[in-house]
Amino acid sequence: MTILRIPLQDSPQSYGLAYEDVSFPSRFDEVLLKGWLMPAEKDQVIVVVNGGYQNRIDDSGATLGMTAALVAEGYNVLLFDLRGRGESEGTGNSLCHAEEDIGGAVDYLKSLGYGTEDICIMGFCSGAALSCFYVSRNDVGALILDGCFVRVSTMVVREAEDVGVPGFLTWIFIPGLRIMAGVVYDFELINPIDVVADINCPILFIHEEYDAFTTTEETNELYRVSGNAQDEICEVIGTEHSEGFLSGPEEYIERVTGFLERVM
Repeated sequence: MTILRIPLQDSPQSYGLAYEDVSFPSRFDEVLLKGWLMPAEKDQVIVVVNGGYQNRIDDSGATLGMTAALVAEGYNVLLFDLRGRGESEGTGNSLCHAEEDIGGAVDYLKSLGYGTEDICIMGFCSGAALSCFYVSRNDVGALILDGCFVRVSTMVVREAEDVGVPGFLTWIFIPGLRIMAGVVYDFELINPIDVVADINCPILFIHEEYDAFTTTEETNELYRVSGNAQDEICEVIGTEHSEGFLSGPEEYIERVTGFLERVM
């Protein structure tokens, strides 16, 4: 599905953050991607990957507020627009170009002197799935998946149900969606559950109690299949899909930074 571009409507200045406007090419096909780099004291950097049609200011994940909190804890943060979102060039298609776009961000940070072991990828919703795809084929220091669905088909059905389309109708069209993805976008639908065991770095799985798009049991399934002894799982009580930071900022940041301190 082609993404409708949403303009940026805020900036790090609103949160008193020092930042640099940055741009870099995507890996392989050199689509120009744009973002903000917020400096801090630590040697580690967190790359935030937005979900769905959002740009780097992901309202669900409240990325600017979260970034301010992470910077206060000493972590450098890169917020950037996937292709076709915000200020980045190209056409945005859901669940496409993980290697190119996230890889471009990682290549840019490596050009600044960060080692792959110093980079944490943090994804929300479909951005979590993209991050899962990327890290299953590339080494980084850590991975944080907030609201990551297990299978594309169940995510599509639940999104349809959320807007009033009966699930059984969506299941009828799933095979056609797979064909269209391959023919139109040259893209093979990949399920996070099929690649999570290929990830070498520690993973923090975050699940919100009232997430309408993925369940506690499915998050636990990802955790089990990953099989890394350093993985952690966190359920945020009393909130909805990818809104853990909004629900309890201090507790959310404490869990994220505690994980990073243990594994990086």
